[in-house]
Amino acid sequence: VANQSLLETSRVLAQAGLSAMKTRQALEVLANTTLAPSFDNIIDTTEGAIAILNQFGRAASKTGQDIKFLEQSLSKSFAVESADLITAIRRTGGVFQAAGGNLKALIALFTSVRQTTRESAETIATGFRTIFTRLQRSETIDALDALGISLNDLEGKFVGPMKAIELLSSGLA
Repeated sequence: VANQSLLETSRVLAQAGLSAMKTRQALEVLANTTLAPSFDNIIDTTEGAIAILNQFGRAASKTGQDIKFLEQSLSKSFAVESADLITAIRRTGGVFQAAGGNLKALIALFTSVRQTTRESAETIATGFRTIFTRLQRSETIDALDALGISLNDLEGKFVGPMKAIELLSSGLA
């Protein structure tokens, strides 16, 4: 990786609030992604890495395992381009996580929709953000209840994004 790219990457990581030690560790993980065929630009990957840590890595951060979580998240191979995954995570991750989803489920759902529809990452991510926001609205939940599809558990809490998709799929079949 070019020194200028590493310098820019470390600046972005530091601006995101990582300590010097965490920045060094994350830099090593990110530099390794450039060896993978689906990762293009280390700066874009860095922005995605920050989104992953902020949206899905809070529990790992509390235990000091945030860099390990990041490495595991970026080391898997996916059936879609990394740039598309980063777009999905940046646009949808916060809503998906707030709805009770995790990174693995978001990637699985995104990959499935991308392979099936061949829509752009931006279109899918925007659709997900809209869907998962609206699924939790009381009007939507009431309307679906009228159709016999309950998106709340016995305690009245939202069942989560993956379970909601499953319930919608079977209920609307």
